[in-house]
Amino acid sequence: MNHPHNIIFELYKKLLFEYGPQGWWPLLNDSGEMIYRKNQLQRKLSANQQLEICLGAILTQNTNWKNATAALRNLAENKKLSMSASKKLSQAQLAELIRPAGYYNQKASYIKNFLELIGENGFRSFEELSVIKLRKKLLSVKGIGNETADCILLYAFNKISFVVDAYTTRILTKMDQISGKTNYIQVQNIFTESLERDITIYKEYHGLLVAHGKKYYQKKPYGIGDPL
Repeated sequence: MNHPHNIIFELYKKLLFEYGPQGWWPLLNDSGEMIYRKNQLQRKLSANQQLEICLGAILTQNTNWKNATAALRNLAENKKLSMSASKKLSQAQLAELIRPAGYYNQKASYIKNFLELIGENGFRSFEELSVIKLRKKLLSVKGIGNETADCILLYAFNKISFVVDAYTTRILTKMDQISGKTNYIQVQNIFTESLERDITIYKEYHGLLVAHGKKYYQKKPYGIGDPL
């Protein structure tokens, strides 16, 4: 197995050349369309946008982004995509609105758990916490695991924490950089040890891996025809 350092950054440059900026995390516009804001990764987010990202990270668990988007759109169209409005929903009402995302009763429970964590003071009270402390708080919430926590950290709070998803592990396995026994944190460490602590790179890299994964790594055997 080759040493991953430098190989990881070389992969980033190849993917960026191949696919261009991805503009993750996408957000709904006023027309209910999901917009990727390319070259605007440092933009200041409103509290409602932060909430949308957090809920999206939970809703996309065990489903595809299209279904998660449909659930978010339901919330937006019913004017429930804000902290005050979402907190007023009963778990049953929330479950009905997010039905398109699947596992809706379970995810409604997870979202309620998350809203309880955020509490009355909202996102502002968490923004000054270190990545380690905030990640620990997120992982204490039932329904939030490593990938969801890192999505929230990176995109909602603009904190450097690399997101590892299924495409990431499939691509690195195909490249012979990891084995089936490599766990989430070990994969994450490969990236953090190989990359500059640049939030733009962290955000773009995740989006690029998703773009490449969707094209070549959705069906087994993975990576057939992969030019990289």
